Amino acid sequence: MILNPNSPLSEEPSLPEELLNADLSGPVAQEIIRVLQEEINPAIAAHGGRADLVAVAESTAYLQLSGGCQGCGMASVTLSQGIEVAIKEAVPEITSVRDVTDHMHGSNPYYGASKK
Repeated sequence: MILNPNSPLSEEPSLPEELLNADLSGPVAQEIIRVLQEEINPAIAAHGGRADLVAVAESTAYLQLSGGCQGCGMASVTLSQGIEVAIKEAVPEITSVRDVTDHMHGSNPYYGASKK
C-alpha cells in the first residue's frame, strides 16, 4: 500500500453545525476511511491530492478534498467517477457522496478551474 504524504486541511469544512465534529468511529465511517486510505488517496497523491471523510449522515458521506484536489478543475470528475463509485461499491449503505471543500481558496490545484 502506498501512503499519501499530503496532509489534510487544518481549517474546518463548511458543514452544517450538526455535522461538525462528527463521530467517525462507527463501522460505516471506518469502512469509508479504509477505502480512502487504501484505494483513493494513494491514487490522487500523484497529483498532490487527498480526500478525507468529515461526516456521515443517514446515507450520505461528506468529504473534504485538499492539496492538489482543492480548487482543481477536475475535482468534480474525480469525485463522481472515482471516489463516489469506490465508496458506493465498498459501502452499500452510502447512496450519496458530497464534497464540502472550499474550492475557491485552493492554493495549489493540479488543474486550474476552467474559464467560462
